[in-house]
Amino acid sequence: MAHAKKATGVLLLAALFMAMAMVFSSCNAAADYCHAIVPCSDETCSNYCQKNNFKNFQTYCTPGQYYPSCCCRVPDA
Repeated sequence: MAHAKKATGVLLLAALFMAMAMVFSSCNAAADYCHAIVPCSDETCSNYCQKNNFKNFQTYCTPGQYYPSCCCRVPDA
């Protein structure tokens, strides 16, 4: 019986730490803005982010259902 209570306590403590980690990590998260662009390359994706007035962005392409998507990762958005 003592082992069951100890195990329950450990699980509750682990759940608390997980919840705290999710809350704190979401406070500093960057925002990703994605749009389908053909062809998606470093150049076209960078142009898309600049035209949308994003500052300090990082670009990357992701495969989409029909067309690739250009994503602009904007820190502290």
